[in-house]
Amino acid sequence: MQAVTLIFCILAISISSMDLSLAIIWGRKASFKWSKFLIVFASTLLGVVFSYAIVQFSYLFENTLAVSILRYVWDILFHVDVGFLIMFIPLFINWVIARPMPVFETVLFSLITALYSACYVLSVFFTWSVLVYLEYISFVLVIIYTIAIMAMNYTKSDRKSVRAVTITIISVSSLVLCLFILTFIFPMISPMMLPLVALLYFIMLLVFLFVAVVNQEKRTEKKNEEIADEKNRLKDEIIEKFHITDREFEIIKLIKAGLTNKEIGGKLNISVNTVNNHIANIFSKTGVRCRIDLLNLFEEASW
Repeated sequence: MQAVTLIFCILAISISSMDLSLAIIWGRKASFKWSKFLIVFASTLLGVVFSYAIVQFSYLFENTLAVSILRYVWDILFHVDVGFLIMFIPLFINWVIARPMPVFETVLFSLITALYSACYVLSVFFTWSVLVYLEYISFVLVIIYTIAIMAMNYTKSDRKSVRAVTITIISVSSLVLCLFILTFIFPMISPMMLPLVALLYFIMLLVFLFVAVVNQEKRTEKKNEEIADEKNRLKDEIIEKFHITDREFEIIKLIKAGLTNKEIGGKLNISVNTVNNHIANIFSKTGVRCRIDLLNLFEEASW
């Protein structure tokens, strides 16, 4: 059972590393502050599984003082991370569906987080089985809340990507809830429960990040198209305003490219004198005196 648990831990760590990489990529492209929180979320998930894996791995060694201290330190980190997730997951899913989280719900999950933390502290001094059950119940409440909120808000969004992420979260959370129920029925599988649950959540987060990155790329592409359209509009306005001919605009583009009059003539298969005449006409129409002033005039236009 311990070997299977470690295998699930390794798989979860591998996928969570991909999640963190995608979160960082998205964080650099996204313009809102929540992208930074997502990086923290992915890092915390990775920390949970990594600390749990170290604790499980430590049982393969002789129970020396050093191993016991290491196990204790990582066990504390693990429970700190889980406590953070109990508070963060409700905030995260409400952000996914663009639902302002009511103050009552924020206070509720603050209390649940406090309950989880208190149970862990008490479990250090007492071996009451009820404390372990309360820790499980704290996280189960988060899962039930996730399913309920997502189900109630599924039809409120017209965006296919949001619905796809919502369905994924509902499906994964329902599966996780079933796994928790199985743990109560079959306590012997509890050691492998956390890495398996984490693996499912990492896959869910991977789907969300993939959709988020793709949507960000589409938004960036659309924005670039809008900028290009605006620049083309400016170019057309300038050409129309100063009555620039197609040949003259070709010469302006070559001037921008840094070509000399002789090089422009060679490029267009016309004489240098013809190029000089075209440039003189351009200067006269636009009212500029030099190439720099001409390029400044067309600076905002598309080339």
